Amino acid sequence: MRRRDLIRLIGSTLAASPLLYGDVAVVSRTPLIAEYNLESLRGSYTPTPEFYVRDHFAIPSLPAQPTLRIEGEVEQSRTLTEADLSRLELRRVGAVLECSGNSVGPYELAGNAVWEGWALQDVLALARSKPSASYLHLYGSDGFLRSVPIGRAKEGALLVTRMNHQPLLPRHGAPWRAFFPGWYGMDSVKWLERIVVASSPVQPVPNDYWAELRGPGGQVRRQMLPPIQVKSVFTYPAVGAVLERGSVNARGLTWSNGAPIVAVEVSADGGKVWRLAQLSQAPKYEWRVWTATLDLTQSGVTTLACKAIGPGGVEQPVSLPTNRLDAYANNTIEQIRVMVM
Repeated sequence: MRRRDLIRLIGSTLAASPLLYGDVAVVSRTPLIAEYNLESLRGSYTPTPEFYVRDHFAIPSLPAQPTLRIEGEVEQSRTLTEADLSRLELRRVGAVLECSGNSVGPYELAGNAVWEGWALQDVLALARSKPSASYLHLYGSDGFLRSVPIGRAKEGALLVTRMNHQPLLPRHGAPWRAFFPGWYGMDSVKWLERIVVASSPVQPVPNDYWAELRGPGGQVRRQMLPPIQVKSVFTYPAVGAVLERGSVNARGLTWSNGAPIVAVEVSADGGKVWRLAQLSQAPKYEWRVWTATLDLTQSGVTTLACKAIGPGGVEQPVSLPTNRLDAYANNTIEQIRVMVM
């Protein structure tokens, strides 16, 4: 049996993947949405050309003389040039960026990179925020807008100009973008051209990024999405792999919002029996590699599973809560099916 036919047989997500270009699946051209196949990762960092892209509008043209406007609840509105910003100290952080609409493998809107730029807190200090300042309204030149609490600027947020030690590419937000380690990607606004410092958030709009929950009486309430949730995925075996009976050395990735990952557990029987995996070390916001030896004793289609455990014993769930009406921040347990011969 050909692997392509086997994948269709066992229901792999690969069978339904749109336009494949090597290790990238292009879901949409305009706006550009491109997923990266984590099974192909070699090393710790996602190659920049293959790093996922989740745009909301068309990629804007790059200005010859880019500026960043800061206004609102500030002592002095500023229009900052690259020369103004270059006087600030450069900072660097390795971190996972994940889209809040990311699904569960193997093609994912998630990647790990080294981000370099200026501390957003230092940038805001050039305009001197007033005591009334509570939110940042971030405007991208593509028309996208996000509102985030100003306190996040003090938690390692950057105005990024470089990615994986190279100048930021246009599709990743050049000349600069916001970056909030530990938070989902919609807040890390690309092509950032204006920051309005405000005393209140932007009013939510339909189809914005919110968790929607149905109450006992049928009423629907919205709440802000949490930081990146603890998650783990397989990078080997691949979905639809044909394996021989016996032991297989499985591996994968796990990440969170910077909170410690206590453990990763893996299963060779769809989650009936779990065993601990070995975890590599990594900086706070980067993903970690896990490895485990699984015993495949039964022939036929076999379901493998992995789950990460965070602080307080909080595990990845088997499914989203039944009262959730949205699919954002989906960190359900990954289960992949393989053929054991």
